[in-house]
This record gives sequence, C-alpha cells and structure tokens, in this order.
Amino acid sequence: MSKVVMSLPKGMVKDSVTGGLLALASYVALQLVCALLVDKGMLGLEQLYPLVCVTAAIASFLGCGYSVLRGKGTSMLTVPAVVAVFMTLTLAAALLTADTIAIENGVTGLGLSMAAGGLLAALVGGNLPKGGRKKRRARRGGQGRR
Repeated sequence: MSKVVMSLPKGMVKDSVTGGLLALASYVALQLVCALLVDKGMLGLEQLYPLVCVTAAIASFLGCGYSVLRGKGTSMLTVPAVVAVFMTLTLAAALLTADTIAIENGVTGLGLSMAAGGLLAALVGGNLPKGGRKKRRARRGGQGRR
C-alpha cells in the first residue's frame, strides 16, 4: 500500500496557528476600540455590523500578512490556513458566549470579510520582492574587460 504524502513547507503549521492567534488578538483589540467608540456616542449602533466586518478584514490581513512574511513568500498555502484558524477560533468563542449561531446574524459577512483580508494579504505578499540576494555569475578568465 502506498500513501500519498503531501510535503508541506517547513514551519507552515506553526506559522498558520501563530497567524490565526495574531489575527484573533488584533480582532479582539479592534473590537474593544469599536465598543469604546459606540459607548462614547461617536458611532451609532447601526454602524456596528459594518465595523465588525471591517475589523475582521483588518485582523485577517494582519494574521495572514504575518504568515506570508514569515514564510518568506515561498508558499501561499498559509493564507487559507490562517483564515481557517481565525474563523474557527472566532466561531468557537461565539459558541461559548451565545446559545446559537445563525446565518441571519451575519456570520456569512464575517467569513467573507476574513477571506477578503486574507486575499489582500496574499496579493500584497505575492508582489513583495524575494528576500535573498541575486547571484552573480563569475566572469571567466579572471580578468575584467579592458
């Protein structure tokens, strides 16, 4: 029996989990800022859901950006993994604090915002220059041009 083994880049799981936790931490921090703005009366409650989606996109961008930079652009497989970790942790926290989670409560918009932040991080990370130096070919003959 032969097993199909997919080789993953070194440290991908660690970078994905770390990126997901970074995204969750930044999401919680941004949500606290939004809650303070609503509490002080600077923002109304009708603006809360769009702010939740924006903060989810920003947090996902930060977590995925970390994993892309940490992986030095060798693999974009970490981006969907970070989004999956972030979404799983967010849904687990929602299940712990609420009785049910319904699609009508905006879970779809939240997930799409997370995916959009990850996609933006992948696009930005894919356009960054590679980290290594370019190799120069040695000149033949030992002497330069005369």
